This record gives sequence, C-alpha cells and structure tokens, in this order.
Amino acid sequence: MVVIGELLRGEEKVKKILVILTCFNRREKTIKCITSLINGNPQLQFSFVVVDDNSSDGTVEELNKLEQDITILSGNGNLYWAGGMRKGIEYCHQNNIKCDYVLYVNDDVDFYKGAIEKLIRQEGGNQTVIVGATCNDAGELTYGALKLKDRRKARYYLVQPGFKECCDTFNMNCVLMPKMIFDKMGNLDKVYQHALADLDYGFRISRNGYKIYISEDYVGICNTNPVEGTWKDTSLGRLDRLKKKESIKGAPFKPWFYYLRKNFGLMIAIKYSLSPYVRIIMGK
Repeated sequence: MVVIGELLRGEEKVKKILVILTCFNRREKTIKCITSLINGNPQLQFSFVVVDDNSSDGTVEELNKLEQDITILSGNGNLYWAGGMRKGIEYCHQNNIKCDYVLYVNDDVDFYKGAIEKLIRQEGGNQTVIVGATCNDAGELTYGALKLKDRRKARYYLVQPGFKECCDTFNMNCVLMPKMIFDKMGNLDKVYQHALADLDYGFRISRNGYKIYISEDYVGICNTNPVEGTWKDTSLGRLDRLKKKESIKGAPFKPWFYYLRKNFGLMIAIKYSLSPYVRIIMGK
C-alpha cells in the first residue's frame, strides 16, 4: 500500500502543459522549437495546438511525423501572428482542453534543457504568469516581460531575468500561465492582425489583478528581427518607409492608435500615433 501511495503521489506531480503556437514557412525552426520543449522537459506532459497559416515548405508534413499529441489547425495564409494565435486560443477555449498550464510560445525559440520545468517551479501554484526571458546568440536579452518606465510617454523596458518585482506586460515568445487565468482572460483582441496583440493582452492581465514575473534565467535563444528593410530603416526612402509602416507587419495607424488609446489614454494615442510619421518625414 505504501508503494502504491507513493506511485499515486508521483503521478500527481506530472503537470499537463498545453502549448499554443502559430507558424508559417519556418519548418526547421518550428520542429526544433517543439522537440526542444519535449526532449528538454521529460517531467512534463505536453500537448500542442499548432496553427499553420498555409505553409508551403512541408511544415505540416513534418509535424505529422512527430509522435506527439499535436492538433494542427489550418489558416488561409492571411492570419499573420495575431490571427494565428487567436485561432489557436479560440479552439482551446471551445474544446475546453484539459491541462494544468497553458504555454504560449513563438516557434523561433530554441529552448534550453529544463526551461519549462523551471518555470513551473517558479510559478509554484501561486496563480501568477511567468514570462520566459530569451536571449540572442551573444547571450543578450531579446524578449520577455516589460515594465512601464513612463506611462505619459507609453514607454516600457525589457526586464532582466531574475527580477523579483511584478511586471506590467510581455512579449508572447514564452509565457506560462495557469489554466484558470487562461480561461478568465479570453482571447487576443480582434483589432490586431500581427503585432501589439501580446502587449495588449499582457496589460489586460495586469489590470485584472494577476501578477506577471520574469523567469529566473533565460529559457532559450530567440534572436530579434533586424531593422534593415523595415519602416525604421533610415537608409530607405520616405515613401518606401511609409508603405512599410502601414503594412500588416509594420505599425499601421489603426491598431497602433487603438492600442495606445486603450492602454494609455486618448491624448497619448493622438501624440504617439502621429510621431512615427514625423520621424519618417525628418529621416529619423
């Protein structure tokens, strides 16, 4: 009887983690992300909801080869990041998938061994959100939790891993939350097609009284996207920069203004939704 009791207690310690991610034509990175989670955290039981936005590089075929609990949802090629994540979250809510924690990840994160097991221990059943800090190949902080620096200017900064105080929002490259918080927070705002949806979601969590903490250590490698070729690239012409800014992957006016007004107020929204155009005109 003692042995059986010990076995039962051991079984209770196995945490079920529901991972939600979206992908598009990054087959090697997507597979590497998923396998690094599974192989690096053997004490956890993973299930995956992957939204593939009509990849043409064989991503779906490679996902189907993995002998894991993976549900693949298909997009039409126009979901982009926020739309893909929204589709995955909606599916999980509608089907009430059973788990202890929900883990949001970007498929370009190469996770370190034991990273998620450490996040579980850090959360410790305290109904908090733990954000995994990522670094680049040089070991420099790239994504994670953010703390407000100046609300009047809508400015915040990335928090170094190990920071003990509550943060205000996050990048959704690696975010772990108890199922209870996931259920109560609903989906990403429909206004966002690509960027800002994660920051907005993080602020919503903070406003609802839940605490957000950064991980004690880096959870993996995730390099930042280069500025070259974007609307912030000052080597480009003004018209080209303007077109790139208003593209879905840039910083189009409508979602940017909406985000600022919702989280910082009307006056800040007016000022800082116009300032990028001033930068472009002045060549900055």
